[in-house]
Amino acid sequence: MLTKIRAIVIKTVNYSESSVVLKCYTDLYGLQSYMVNGVKSKKGAIKPSHLMPLNLLDLEAYHWQNKSLQRIKELKCNPMLQHLHFDIIKSSLAIFIAEVIHKSIREENHTEEKLFEFLFSTIRFLDLTEQSLANLPCYFLLQLSRHLGFFPKLNFDDENNSFDLKEGVFKEYADKNTDCLNPEWSKIIFELCNEKFESFDKIQIAKTVRNKLLENIIFYYQLHVFGASELKSHKILSEVLA
Repeated sequence: MLTKIRAIVIKTVNYSESSVVLKCYTDLYGLQSYMVNGVKSKKGAIKPSHLMPLNLLDLEAYHWQNKSLQRIKELKCNPMLQHLHFDIIKSSLAIFIAEVIHKSIREENHTEEKLFEFLFSTIRFLDLTEQSLANLPCYFLLQLSRHLGFFPKLNFDDENNSFDLKEGVFKEYADKNTDCLNPEWSKIIFELCNEKFESFDKIQIAKTVRNKLLENIIFYYQLHVFGASELKSHKILSEVLA
């Protein structure tokens, strides 16, 4: 069936000398894979630049039930990203976000409209914003967890001042419990969970603390969705983010 859909590029995988498999998250069909022929050919209508991580696409594609690979009839970038692929910080964050999406959204043909709109809005924000992006990796992971079903329970207070990575709740701090974060880091998690995109950069976090916090939030993801799978792209963020 020929269908018009919106899609977010996650990654491409080489298939042959001139073709790739394009992995996307779509508004109608969730996670999908598309065969794209001739993308490496000079005469191909679809260029590699169309398929860069986090590009926002309008697709006209053939979808068949129970097939793992779909076919694209027409493709265009809409809207065209202005800065994301030309700024070292933004492009590094794009690779990180794309990897997170790839590892955390697994189920084929399962779509969640609010999740698609959250990802779409995040990419548009990342492309156009001029504010500091140092807090974005931590903020994005925490906000994404809301859509994946393990968003922290926001019960932080003077007594429940330690975030338990296994249980996803705040509890009384115990120094010997290695699965619980200290009160300083736990308070930051609570604040990031409550902030909006326009103001997450207002939270003051020292670079060393932010790096450790990101490692712990990634571990939180490993406990709840990644399993044994590990992220690789976040390691460069400590180099490019102030």
